[in-house]
Amino acid sequence: MRNNSVSQVPAGAWRRVRVEKKKDEENSFSRWNALSILVAFSVLAVFLVSPSPSGISHEGWLMIGILLMAIILWITTPIPIAVTGFLIMVMQPVVGAAKAEEVFHSFGNQAVFFLIGVFIIAGAVEKHGLHRRIALKFLGRFEKSPRAFTFGIMLASAFLSFIMPAHGVAALLLPIVVSILIAMKAIPRQSNFGKVSMLAIAYGCSIGSLGTPIGGARNALAIGILANEGIRISFLEWMKYSMPVVVMAIPAVWLILQVAFPIEVRDVSDARREIEKQVGEMGSMKRDEWVVSAVLAITAILWIFFSSPEYLGLGVVALLGSALLFFTGSISWEDVEKRVPWGIILLYGGAITLGVGMNSTGAGSWIAGAMLNAAGNNIYLVILSLILFTVLLTNVMSNVGAVATLLPIALGVASEFSGISPLLAAMIVALSGGFAFLLVISTPANAITYSSGYFSTRDLLKAGGVVNVVCMAIIFAVAVIYWRGALGI
Repeated sequence: MRNNSVSQVPAGAWRRVRVEKKKDEENSFSRWNALSILVAFSVLAVFLVSPSPSGISHEGWLMIGILLMAIILWITTPIPIAVTGFLIMVMQPVVGAAKAEEVFHSFGNQAVFFLIGVFIIAGAVEKHGLHRRIALKFLGRFEKSPRAFTFGIMLASAFLSFIMPAHGVAALLLPIVVSILIAMKAIPRQSNFGKVSMLAIAYGCSIGSLGTPIGGARNALAIGILANEGIRISFLEWMKYSMPVVVMAIPAVWLILQVAFPIEVRDVSDARREIEKQVGEMGSMKRDEWVVSAVLAITAILWIFFSSPEYLGLGVVALLGSALLFFTGSISWEDVEKRVPWGIILLYGGAITLGVGMNSTGAGSWIAGAMLNAAGNNIYLVILSLILFTVLLTNVMSNVGAVATLLPIALGVASEFSGISPLLAAMIVALSGGFAFLLVISTPANAITYSSGYFSTRDLLKAGGVVNVVCMAIIFAVAVIYWRGALGI
C-alpha cells in the first residue's frame, strides 16, 4: 500500500535512497572488493595449511578460519551479506570442518522457519497499511508538546518493532514523520526537533527490536543456537528477560537526545493538523485490516501461551499464523515472493550453522579460554567484555554477523566458567547486538533515517556514543542484578 505522505518527502531524501539502493545492487567488482575477497580467502587458506595449536582440534581450527573469513566479508561487504551466509555453509564441508549432512541439518533449525513465518505476517501487515494506521493513532496521543511528540515517536517505533522487523518500522515511519516536519517547517540539518525526531525513529526501532523474538532476527538466531544446545526459550520467556532492558533504555535514550539536541520548537499545532489529515485520508478500517489484526492477535496469543517447547514452539505458531493469512485471502504467494527478504533467511541459516560448528568442534570454547585468561576469571569483567565486544562489532558490521561471531564464543565462556550459564551468556550477546547506535552503516534503521537529510554523521556520533555507553551500563546492571541475581540464570 502506498503511503499518501510519500509525495511530501523532500525529493533529495528519496533521491539519496535511490542512489544508495542502486549502488547496493550494482554487481561491479572494484579493486577494493577483489582485495577484500582475496584477503578473506587467504586468511582461510592459512588456517587450512597450518597445523592447529594445542587444545583445539583441526576441525575447530578450520572453523575459526571460516569465522575470520566471514567477519572480513561482513565488514567489507564485497558481496551481499546473504551470500556470505550460504558461503559459510558451503565452506565447512569443502575444507573438512564438518560433513555436509551436519551443516544442512543445522540450517533446518526451527528459528529459520520462525523467521519465514514472521516475515510473511509482517508482509500482510505492510500490504494492508495496518502498521501505518497504528503509527498515526499512536502519534496522535502525543501532540501536547514537542518533547512529548518525540517521545511518542520513540514509543511508536519501539512498539511496532515488537510485532514486525525493525527496518520495516523505520521505513514506515520515515515518510510519516518527514511530512510532519515539513508541515512544521523544520529545516534539515538545522532543526534540533528534526534531528531528535529522526534519531527517535532509529533508536526506538533498535531498542524495541530487543523486546520480542520478532523484532530482530538476531533474536531468533540466539534462540536457534540455544535450541541446538538443548536450551529452549518461549516467546513469553524471551520477553521476561528482555523487557527490563527496553523499559529502562527508552526513557534514558530519549533524555539523552533532549540534552544533546535542545528542541527549539514550542508549538506542535501543525503536527496535530498533519496527523489528523493523514488519519482522515485513511478512512475507517477495511475488511483486510480487520482480518490481519485478528490473525496477528491470534498468533500473538499462541506465541505467548503455546510457544514453549512442550507445546507448539515459535516456528510452528509463526507458520500457522501465515497459513491463516492465506486461508482468509489476506495475502498471496506473489506478495510473499515480493515482500519476504529471502536473502535474510539464507544469512541467518548460515549464521546458525556457524554457531553450531563453532560449538561442536570446540572452537568457541578455545577462544573463550583465551578470553577468560585475559579477564582474570573475574565474572564481572567477563560479562563486561562480552557486552563491549558485541557492541563494538555490531556497530561496524551487520547485527547478525556480530551475534553469529560472538554467540559461539559466549557459549564457550559459559562452558569454561561456572559463574555464567549458557542462557545468560546468550542473552548478553543477543541484546547487546541491538545496540547499533553509532554509525550510518550500523543498522538499516540508521541508514533509512539518515536518508531524510535531517541529521549528519557527526550528529549520529555525538548522540550514539553516549547512548551506547548508557545502554551498555543498563544491560550490565540487568545481567548482574536481574538475570543472574533475581532469576538465577
